[in-house]
Amino acid sequence: MRLLRLLENWFWRVDASSGGDAEPHRGQRFSAAHPVRLGLIAGAAVGGFFGILSLIGAATGWEYAFALSTLLFYLCVAAFAGMSMMGIGYFERWRQRHYGHYPHEAGDEPDRRA
Repeated sequence: MRLLRLLENWFWRVDASSGGDAEPHRGQRFSAAHPVRLGLIAGAAVGGFFGILSLIGAATGWEYAFALSTLLFYLCVAAFAGMSMMGIGYFERWRQRHYGHYPHEAGDEPDRRA
């Protein structure tokens, strides 16, 4: 238990010394506020890339371009990319909460409906 506390304190010191305690920019705020959306966007981008790669392979005559194993591999890689980016979004949320930058409460911002 003591080792975990030591590692956690070390992590926060290294993070703060490398600029992690600065105000987050727009991309960091988005990834912390919408980690699932970030994962879906990343997974769709990787899946789209592999879809285009498969179409190019089919156009050049690659016989395994639309084989089940190839498509399952592409799907697994896209899912892994999406899950990884979603994890990064949740990590960013945790990091911003530590420094007090998240959550952006409704009471903190002025009412824009007026």
